Amino acid sequence: MSISNGVVAFGRETICYEVQFFTTRRTLGIEVHPNLRVLVRAPTDCDPSVIVAKVQQRAPWISKQLAAFQRFSPRTPPRQFVSGETHLYLGRQYRLKVSEGAVSSVKMRRGQLIVSTRSKAQPEQVKATLQRWYRQRAREVFGEVLDACFKPFAQRGHTHPRLAVKSMHTRWGSLSSSELITLNGNLIRAPKGCIEYVVVHELCHLEHKNHGPKFYRLLEQLMPDWVKRKRKLEEVLL
Repeated sequence: MSISNGVVAFGRETICYEVQFFTTRRTLGIEVHPNLRVLVRAPTDCDPSVIVAKVQQRAPWISKQLAAFQRFSPRTPPRQFVSGETHLYLGRQYRLKVSEGAVSSVKMRRGQLIVSTRSKAQPEQVKATLQRWYRQRAREVFGEVLDACFKPFAQRGHTHPRLAVKSMHTRWGSLSSSELITLNGNLIRAPKGCIEYVVVHELCHLEHKNHGPKFYRLLEQLMPDWVKRKRKLEEVLL
């Protein structure tokens, strides 16, 4: 059995799929799994263009299945912002510890996020303090990632875009016509490799405005494992 990956565009949606080839298989089959994995089972001698055409043909059904699994998949319980619960930072789980201190602050120490407030801690105060810290860290980390990921684009003659960090409910990032990259602040909870994927994805739009074949060829060239990073992002934050 051999394996390859592919991608097709369906409206504004990107469908990533994995192809497994079998010597004993005679027909082409498509499966959508609860972990959002799209699997194509194909005969060994199946032409790649036939696989792409089949996935494009079934794209409405695939999209519907993915949406259903996303809607019913378990989510992290609402945070209470009390000692003992866990919070993500750059893909790692940290145990929250709430204490009183001279100033409001957040520190990371031995797997803990230690949140200090100036008075007896109320969940609302802890939440506000932690969110300010997340926003500050997001601006710093995202800026560093953007600078590092932009290098090949500078060599291609592009101008370094500006960066904004915002709360976004349906997107991980966007690139405006004025070359402003906006990143979802919630990305600071994901592994750094996932943040790099989103940044490179948006930077590719400096060259190709839509999600056509040229866009994905450039993305594949600059980040060959982008599908793996995208799936990891979905596993961690969806």
